[in-house]
Amino acid sequence: MHFKHPVQSLTWAMILAIEHDLTGVDSPIVNDLLRSEAGRITIRPRIEECSIVLFTQVWRREELGFTRDRETDCIEAETVVITGPAGDACVYVSTQLLYHVVRPSRRFFIDVAAQCMRGKGECIQYEGRDSEDEEAFDFEVAGALARVSAAVRMMQGKDAERVAKVLRDCAERVEATGRACDSAKALGEAA
Repeated sequence: MHFKHPVQSLTWAMILAIEHDLTGVDSPIVNDLLRSEAGRITIRPRIEECSIVLFTQVWRREELGFTRDRETDCIEAETVVITGPAGDACVYVSTQLLYHVVRPSRRFFIDVAAQCMRGKGECIQYEGRDSEDEEAFDFEVAGALARVSAAVRMMQGKDAERVAKVLRDCAERVEATGRACDSAKALGEAA
């Protein structure tokens, strides 16, 4: 099943985001002119204040929340990610909002860069800060690993196992390098 209409997907996502889905932004001018008993007045974001990314992603049906009509397990669709001026972000698949993230984490932006977003059921992992270990990890390396993970999602068993073996070998080399650096540092401090 294909849902590939990039212009239509992008247009609808932009309209939905700025008119409804993104969080409104504070407007000092409006709040100075109009006093509200309910508090501060927000205005809708403008498209030039937003960051927009469009890419094609292969989704599993359950990642999109589909439970009926099982003619295919995967759906190739245009994915649009719009980040607003309030810092929140909306993820659209084809012309539909998949989810809204109020405080996107670093993991969210790494997955955007890898062009492989998590499904509807996993979007809670994008909310708020990541763990200290994840935030300390180099952004470029994390992005490269996210791209590898995206590729592995569509591989068959043996190919995925080969990639996992190469990654384990890389992890062992990194650990060995870390141990060697610690030993050299200890020797330097003892001298």
